[in-house]
Order: sequence, then C-alpha cells, then structure tokens
Amino acid sequence: MSVQLGVRIDYGKRFLHSMKDTRMPALDSEHLIFRYSCEYRGVPGPDHDPAGYPMDWTVSVRGAASGDKDGADGDDVHVGEANFRIIPDAGTIHLLDSMDVVDQEMMLLAEMLFHERPDLMHSAGMDLGGDLLLLSSMTVEPKFRGNRIGHTILKAILGTVARNTALVMLEAVPPLAEETPEEGSPEHVAATAALRRYWMDFGFEEAAGDYLYLEAA
Repeated sequence: MSVQLGVRIDYGKRFLHSMKDTRMPALDSEHLIFRYSCEYRGVPGPDHDPAGYPMDWTVSVRGAASGDKDGADGDDVHVGEANFRIIPDAGTIHLLDSMDVVDQEMMLLAEMLFHERPDLMHSAGMDLGGDLLLLSSMTVEPKFRGNRIGHTILKAILGTVARNTALVMLEAVPPLAEETPEEGSPEHVAATAALRRYWMDFGFEEAAGDYLYLEAA
C-alpha cells in the first residue's frame, strides 16, 4: 500500500453531492461480512524489530443490497474496505524512536503524540498497556454513501481484531488523488470540514492539526 496520511474516505469528484444523496440501495448492517487480513513477522514485544512492529491490517466489507421496498435480499456486493495499523502496547515502548524507523505515516503520528499531545496516551491509560490504532484509509462504494457505513466499519474493527485498543487516531483530510479537489481550494476546505464532522459525530475529538482522536477503552 502506498503511503497515505490519515483517513481518506474516497468520495471522488462528487464528494459533497454524494454525502447528501439519499437514493442509495438498502443495506442491512447486521448482515455485512467483514474479512480481515494481516501478515506479521514474529511475536509483538519490546524486543521486536521496531521497523516491523506495527500490525498492518486490511478489512474488506461485503453485503447484500436491495433497492426494492420490501427489502428482499439482493446480490452479494462489495461495500468498502479500510486499512488500519495497530501498535501493540504502545505506551510501554519508546514510540518516537520506534516509529521513526517504520515510515513517514507512523513517524508523523509519533511526533505529534510526543511533542504536541503527550497527554493523550496517558489519558487513555496506556502507561501499562493498551494498543494504539491508526485508521490510515477507508473507502466506501459510492452507491452506499450517506448511511454512515464508515462508522459501522470502524465499530466492527474495534469490536473484533482491535478489542485491546485504548486510543484511535486518524487524520481527517481528503485523499491525495488526481480526482480530488486541489489542496487549499474552497472545495478542498469544504471536503475537509465534512470529514471532520463525519468523524466527530462518531465521537472523535480534535488532537492537533488534522489529527482526531478517540479514547476507545
């Protein structure tokens, strides 16, 4: 996966329009299927190679959609996916030194937590344990946007493979892609504001810069 900083819900050129579009097919969140994948070398611990310490996870979401009034089962369809990274027991390691050798995404997060918001990990009770989760990216198929599937995906992550998470971080900015608004343009500013509202409705709070945080424990 190429380096992408923060949570980028890929709404493309019709970002704001699709946020308001209510003509999506019916989708029962209770019948969504979440398929998780993670490849990890070794066993997490203080002696693990820092460069490979974060667990890189992907979850792919599928479901049965229906556009009719009686809610009859439809075809199995791709709904969306997310990429997230878990740093096990992040409060028990020297986060800044460890993440500095991983990649830019993890380095920038560690620098923010170390220099600008050192209180966040302590407030989340991570001095003796608890995982740090960075939600790196999320995509939702255009026809399913508008019913907070992104919230459902994150709830599923926290309720399954990330049950030991104490602190969730994300960077609420539009994706770096050709079809998205130019940074600094009115469209980009509006898209950024919409993303912040979206995740703050979930319960996230402002951390520093474009970072938002959620105490999950």
